Amino acid sequence: MGLFQKVFGKESCTLCGNECGMMHRTKIKGGEYVCSDCVRQCSKYVRISEMDKQQVAGHIEYMKRQEKLYEELFVNAKRDTYPSPVTKQGISFADELGMFTIVERSDPQNKVNHELFRYDQVASYERYVETEKAAEAGKPDVFKERGVKIRLLNKFDNVSMDMDKAKKGLRPHPYIKQEIKVVFSTSERDTDYTDNAVYHFDHIFGVHDNESALFSFKGSKNQQREFKAQVDIAKTALGAFKAVKNGTLNEENEALKEQFSEMQQSTAEAQTGGMSIYTQRADEAEEKVNG
Repeated sequence: MGLFQKVFGKESCTLCGNECGMMHRTKIKGGEYVCSDCVRQCSKYVRISEMDKQQVAGHIEYMKRQEKLYEELFVNAKRDTYPSPVTKQGISFADELGMFTIVERSDPQNKVNHELFRYDQVASYERYVETEKAAEAGKPDVFKERGVKIRLLNKFDNVSMDMDKAKKGLRPHPYIKQEIKVVFSTSERDTDYTDNAVYHFDHIFGVHDNESALFSFKGSKNQQREFKAQVDIAKTALGAFKAVKNGTLNEENEALKEQFSEMQQSTAEAQTGGMSIYTQRADEAEEKVNG
């Protein structure tokens, strides 16, 4: 009777205190249970069973902030969405916020909160196509699905946070460990938007920024960034020299502060291949909504 009650009986959710039966709960670290209503507030890309009570509670608060960002800024931002219309899933980019979200045509898990991902959290991305073996021998493989696989930098894997990614200004995601698969279509008849999404990621990460346009004398984007950084460093140094000479080197020197700020921005853009501007936009969005 005791074992039956333990397995099939109701338990109290460690977060909200509501009773939950065997089919409406998830066991977390420490042997406690979280009800399905609380699980619905979490990301679909995390494993609640691997967290303890404090971690789950912190994650839910994080997701509430994500929903606030989505409702107050993302829905009103200019976005590029692939594919459109969404056949299975899609990716909606908001460059002006430095964030994207994964669009679901239908949400079988009935999640409560929308989830945004910062551009500077992306460690890698790639197109993929999956097939299945044909039922009959000698027949070609059968198309199953296609889309984009995304791996975020995460704080749990020290190997993923190498020096190159740190130099590019990337930041680890606080919760997600697993690879994210975004299924664009499950039929070969659907228009393939996979390349469009990958090209957008390529633009964000400056994949082609070392290439110079034909008949262009300006150099590549990276060369232009480096040149501007050098010019701004020289201008700031000259401004500081003049300020010292004139006795105006102090915190009230607005012109010098503006030069210094511009130098910091251009230097960061050169060092991160342009990623710093997206980091700045994401930081400003989070500060505006969550303080």
